[in-house]
Parts: sequence; structure tokens; C-alpha cells
Amino acid sequence: MKLRGELVCLTVLLVATIMVTPAIGSMNKAVYQNLATTNEETVTLDFVDCTHSVPIKKEITMPKSEWKSLNEELNAIATSGLSLKDTLTAQITLFQKHHLISPETNINAILSKLPEKTNTGKVKSLQDRIQRSPIFNNTLFSVLSAISFTLDNGTTLVLGLNSFINYVGFDIVSFHKGHASTGIQTTGVISKSVPPGNYAGFIFGFFGYWFGQKTSTAVYSSVTVAGLGIITLWVSID
Repeated sequence: MKLRGELVCLTVLLVATIMVTPAIGSMNKAVYQNLATTNEETVTLDFVDCTHSVPIKKEITMPKSEWKSLNEELNAIATSGLSLKDTLTAQITLFQKHHLISPETNINAILSKLPEKTNTGKVKSLQDRIQRSPIFNNTLFSVLSAISFTLDNGTTLVLGLNSFINYVGFDIVSFHKGHASTGIQTTGVISKSVPPGNYAGFIFGFFGYWFGQKTSTAVYSSVTVAGLGIITLWVSID
């Protein structure tokens, strides 16, 4: 009886060892994965939704690798040759994929807000003037176009509400200076792109989304912009 009891005890211990060892391995693997995720470098950004009557801002934190991937995907959309509406649709889908905006957001709902905010007569007048104006090399000047760019290690200053005269239905303007790592692209009434380089420029009247690293009130360093620019001008400062 003693021998049988010892055999039963040994059998139980062996079975328990077989069951526990994989579990410990899985726990170690999970802990390692969690540590790897925790130790991954992150970036904290202000994400600004400019599709409402007043911009809505929230702070987000994401892995730096995800931010890099998001910028690369936005650049691929900008250089894909899509139409204005398809470009904006693809940008929205991408932001939803990264859980930055609501899954219910759609391009038709966003564009339906645009006429309420825009003086179309003044925009049309500006379009005609731009089309008659000479365009210099590495200079981008556009009206009512989808715009996409990323500025690295630069300076972005955002001013408004009521900082400027409300000319075309918008009173927010942003000034930018920095290195456009993938160039700057516009698609729409005037489709144009400029290559990677150092640029200074502004956007007057923005309808879309942008996010950047805040350095002080209304001032940002690295920024990514994707949406509809009412008026934008960029010049090379290389």
C-alpha cells in the first residue's frame, strides 16, 4: 500500500510539472512582451479636429513606431493620384484605423459642413487670381485643396479665433517653418507637389485633422497635417 501511494504521489507530481512548465513559459513570454511594449519609445501629441465650428483638441500618446508608420501611410495616400474626395476619404479611414477619430465619421458628413463655413464667392475669386499668377520653382500656392505634409524639428504657430479678419469663413491661420521630410502635396483645384526640403508657409482656413508635439501655448515642433486647406502658400528656404 505504501508503494502504491508513493507511485500515485509521483504520478500527480509529474502531471502537475508537465502542466505548470508551459504555463510558466507562457507567463514569462507575456511578461517579456509587456516589458517590450512598455519600454518602446512613445510620443505625446496634441490631436486637433478642425472639422467643427470650433477646433476640438485632445492629447494622445502612441508608440513612436506607430507615428512613423502613420506618417508614411499618409504620404502614400497623398502621392497616390487620388481625387480630392478620395484623398480625404482615405485620410479619414486611416485615422479611424489608428483609433484617432470615431468609426462613424464619414466624408459626406464632413463635406456637408464646409459650405456653412466657407464664402464660396471669395474662394472662387482667389482661385482665378492664383491660376493667372506665375508659379515659381519649389513654391506651392493653392486654394481649396486636400493637403498633406509632415514637418520635422520645425516650428508651427497656430493663431485664431478672432486673431484675423474672417475673410473666407475661417479665422484660424497657422504658420509653419521646418523640414518637410516627404515634401508637400495638394490635390484639388490646383494639384501640385514640392519635393522634400526646408519650407516656410501658412494655411488659412483648415478643414481636417492635424497633430503635433507641443512646445508651448499654440506652438508646436514636429507636426503632421492632413485635410482640406482653403488657402495655402509655401516657399523653399533651402
